[in-house]
Amino acid sequence: MPTSPMTAKDIREDIARARAYAKKNDYLRTLKYLASAIRGMVTSQVFGAEKFEIQAHLDEALRDLNKMKMIRKLFPDGLTYRKGKEKAFFQTLMRLHKKLGEAMEKARVAKLRKRLGVLDDNLIKAAKLIHAGQPLEARKLYSKIAEYFQDIEGIHSDIGNRMAMFGLFAEAVPYLNKALETQNSDARAHNALILCYEGLHEPDKAMAAIKDAMRWLGPSENLYLRLAKLHLQKREWGEVFNNAKAAHDRNPLNTEAAKLMKQAEPKIFTAAKGGAKKSHDLNF
Repeated sequence: MPTSPMTAKDIREDIARARAYAKKNDYLRTLKYLASAIRGMVTSQVFGAEKFEIQAHLDEALRDLNKMKMIRKLFPDGLTYRKGKEKAFFQTLMRLHKKLGEAMEKARVAKLRKRLGVLDDNLIKAAKLIHAGQPLEARKLYSKIAEYFQDIEGIHSDIGNRMAMFGLFAEAVPYLNKALETQNSDARAHNALILCYEGLHEPDKAMAAIKDAMRWLGPSENLYLRLAKLHLQKREWGEVFNNAKAAHDRNPLNTEAAKLMKQAEPKIFTAAKGGAKKSHDLNF
């Protein structure tokens, strides 16, 4: 048992915490603070009326502990504290804290695995509905999954990516936007959102999505190339050239970027009528 002294105030506060957590049915914190109070009874220099008052509060905390369902199950006669046996009782509480903690963690993991199994089953079912030509039913199921499993990290990103892969671009967008509101550095959500806007033939939204991805993830060869292709759709030759060149600078073996540069360059000079090419800021 630790020997660092505790004040009467420390002991009273630990007892109060133990009682508060007992009311919340928090076994581990109840045991933790009750054990700390017992330790304080041994190591502190508390005497007289103050010690008597603390002992009365401790008895109440023990009654609260013994009322807890799991404690009643494990100790039908209740846990008892005897004066002079504080060290043994402290060790009993700490052993109980360890065993309950291990059992609760095991139960938590088993419950999570079961829940993730249900999630997987429903995601597979939604995919089957799409393959069966029932996208509306699949969308309804995805909506229910997102609501029921909203506490699962990355659930909106996962659903959005799946919908994008199935070509449900418009339906995927809200899920991906929600995913990025939660985690703005989610690379999968950024890429899927760009894909959706490309698939919906909305170049301006796609370009905005790419620039947003560049802000959070940093520029990349792939993003610059996709941006060049979108500007190509709008015949914005200066932007085609600059973004293709940025992609090519990152990878000189990128033949697609080289072709875009070659395609855009004469258009720029023609439009400028012999003037200098417009310079564009590519820093996002």
